[in-house]
Amino acid sequence: MKKRIKFVTNPFSGSKHGKNIRSLLEKHLDKKIYDFDISFTNYTGHAIEISRNAALSGYFAVVAVGGDGTINEVAQGLKNSATALAVIPFGSGNGFAYHLGIRRSAIRAIQLINSASTHWMDTGTANGKLFINVAGLGLDATVAYKTKLNSKRGFLPYFFNTLKESLGFKFLSLQISTGNKTWFDEYAMAVIANGSVYGYDFTVAPEANVNDGLFDIILVKKTHIFRYFFLVPRMLNKTLHKSPLVEYFKTSEITIENKTEGYFHVDGEGYVCEKNKIHFKVDPNSLLIIHNK
Repeated sequence: MKKRIKFVTNPFSGSKHGKNIRSLLEKHLDKKIYDFDISFTNYTGHAIEISRNAALSGYFAVVAVGGDGTINEVAQGLKNSATALAVIPFGSGNGFAYHLGIRRSAIRAIQLINSASTHWMDTGTANGKLFINVAGLGLDATVAYKTKLNSKRGFLPYFFNTLKESLGFKFLSLQISTGNKTWFDEYAMAVIANGSVYGYDFTVAPEANVNDGLFDIILVKKTHIFRYFFLVPRMLNKTLHKSPLVEYFKTSEITIENKTEGYFHVDGEGYVCEKNKIHFKVDPNSLLIIHNK
């Protein structure tokens, strides 16, 4: 009996890639294994509803066709269900696809789907908001929030927003608590990583493992602003956690209280910190995913 699988794409990917994704699936998806259909979303949160309904209807998998925002919504609809998440990268940064080794290749993603190999992975929450890849607060969250206000997407808008926000950035005064320690210091960023890659192959947590029940915490210390640009090569060669500007450790739960105003993000989606205290927690083995373990 064939497995039912649904492909979900957001309005932008749908209008731009709708015909492309269907032709790719007709050419590369194994029809001996799958019966497939495609759904296009019409509004924010629609992918959550589509995915949740697919899980209730007994689909084998739902495939997020798009970027990290689409993946996050599909994951919300599938969490703690027997329906697996899969990914075809049609976004800009594609951080989670890079973590999975798919990078930007839609064909490689479909070949992985053909393997039908499922494994459980951890998810995280930040004040109840789900994330599967990377969350945090500080400069990266500020850039994420400001970038989503920009109609343009891609590497260059993100890069120029980073330069702009760096010039006037105010360091965070953070009180950080884990299960056995509490301390106060100033930082540029606090990264809470379940996966390893921001996007564009910028690896923020090289040792992150989505199956270990732990976050990788990257705290970027306060220093002269120009020194942060030396961290870029470290992200590309996967040694950021070894920088003297970084405090690195693993934990399953962490609370960060920001004494200054600012933003936080989950999977690259920026939000205003309405509450100064953000609680991050791992939910082990809570999402089924198609992936070569």
